[in-house]
Amino acid sequence: MARISRKATEPPDQTALEPLWNTCIYGRLSFEDDRKKGSDSIGNQIAMLERYIEERPYLKLISVFQDINQTGTSFERPGFHEMMEAVRSGKINCIIVKDLSRFGRNYIETGAYLEKILPFFHVRFISVNDGYDSLNPNNQDEGYVVPLKNLIHDVYARDISQKTKSGLSVKRNKGEFTGCVAAYGYRKGDGGKLVVDEETAPVVRNIFEWARGGMGDLRIARRLNELGIPSPSRYRYAKGILKSERYAGMRYWYQSAVRRILVNPVYLGHMVQGKTKSDLWGKGGYVNMPREQWVEIRHTHEPLVDEETFLAVRQIKQEREFLVENRKKPQETGVLQGLVFCGDCKRRMKRRKMLEANGTAFNCFTCATYEDISQNDCTKKRMDEPELLLILYAVICRQMDLTVSIERLVSKLNGPKSLSRHQNALAEELAKTKKKLSRLSMLRSCLYEDYKAKLLDEAEYLFAKSRYEEEEGALQSCLDELFAQKHRLEATPQKPWPAALKKWRKSKTITTEMAAELIERVEIYGDKTVSICFRYRDEFENLLRQIEAYGKAGSI
Repeated sequence: MARISRKATEPPDQTALEPLWNTCIYGRLSFEDDRKKGSDSIGNQIAMLERYIEERPYLKLISVFQDINQTGTSFERPGFHEMMEAVRSGKINCIIVKDLSRFGRNYIETGAYLEKILPFFHVRFISVNDGYDSLNPNNQDEGYVVPLKNLIHDVYARDISQKTKSGLSVKRNKGEFTGCVAAYGYRKGDGGKLVVDEETAPVVRNIFEWARGGMGDLRIARRLNELGIPSPSRYRYAKGILKSERYAGMRYWYQSAVRRILVNPVYLGHMVQGKTKSDLWGKGGYVNMPREQWVEIRHTHEPLVDEETFLAVRQIKQEREFLVENRKKPQETGVLQGLVFCGDCKRRMKRRKMLEANGTAFNCFTCATYEDISQNDCTKKRMDEPELLLILYAVICRQMDLTVSIERLVSKLNGPKSLSRHQNALAEELAKTKKKLSRLSMLRSCLYEDYKAKLLDEAEYLFAKSRYEEEEGALQSCLDELFAQKHRLEATPQKPWPAALKKWRKSKTITTEMAAELIERVEIYGDKTVSICFRYRDEFENLLRQIEAYGKAGSI
């Protein structure tokens, strides 16, 4: 008797046994995986899984989803969300991963996906290296093995998180750089050291020299933009340090970036780390640490500025901050905050504090594009807040008066006698039009009878028929318009705008609540022209249309 092999074999050709599966590949690479030498790259993962699919004709590759530098302990990953959206839309019904740890390392959430969520969507799940296929489990114990592997991955993630944080702490205490991206002006060297970036170091030195000479952060940012110097994010993207496409469009310097450079002791050659604390295992996020817990190691790398310059800049900034804090505060307190836009570039205008000679401060609105980014991208414009508030208040008062007048007119037109007169006139006009249409229909019917009786030849019949149809179309359009007028007269329009205006009629000035309720947007142009977009415009137009309906009915 021949022996039967107990060795597990590949299932037979499944092309005839099961339908075609719309399959996607999911690959993930954490930051730690990326830093390990010889680790499996995302490209290797995908290539292996593509070969796996090619060998199985019942699997059809639809999409490839991937997450790079993303932890497996959290499912808040862009590539994973994109994949699940494809699952929910029905585009994908099979997911293939290299191993379970690539899918997730959180025991509870991974189990929920494998045991509840994916089965709910009828999605097949294959983990190649684990030999797991949710459609064809290899043995009856698979229900115990997969959760156990997920638990092992979860414990491993906790353990590696603790070890990683301990290792980073040791490196920080030795003065080694542990961050992802070196400070602008430096680049990461061997052994956790910062080395000078000869391309950007001169920019940093110029920033400190300009600041020592009295230039503020905003003016420095404007000069850098005028010189065409790429922002730190744009520079790092161009060098391949930052991979995301969103950094490609960050071409401008902002005063916040200048401020961060001017207060950073890294430019004195000192390493200050541990300002924030993150959870490498959990859901992520950062917590700011108190100053006494920061790790500062002095003289770890070559400085870009001397201590005298750094302290002089700090002194200038402290004196400016003291002056700003002790100015007399403006009377207006952000009534129009977020409502004022540049009429040219359409960006939200910046509310700034200005100081008069007597020390009194007031607010004004300026174009953020012109002031902060580039004078070539927009035009200079400025509007003092007190002046703008007076303009808006005057316009709102006129709108109040106009709306009250319109309401009175509509109320008068809606009076019992007037409304009855309008409706009677419309009813009479409707009856006349219907009568004309009925007569025309009858004439067209008789026309055909005359044609059949050979009282008209074909040419005469077609000509008369065409004229009747043309007249009938015109009468039908007139009838439709009369019905629309009748509907407008009978409808009771919603009028929240007059109610809102009445609430503020006794107000002597514009308040924050009043501006938020009545004004949607204010645009200012270079010649100080002000365009105001009110929130009431649809309701106001309804009132005007109602008056227009009365006018067409011949009542005004």
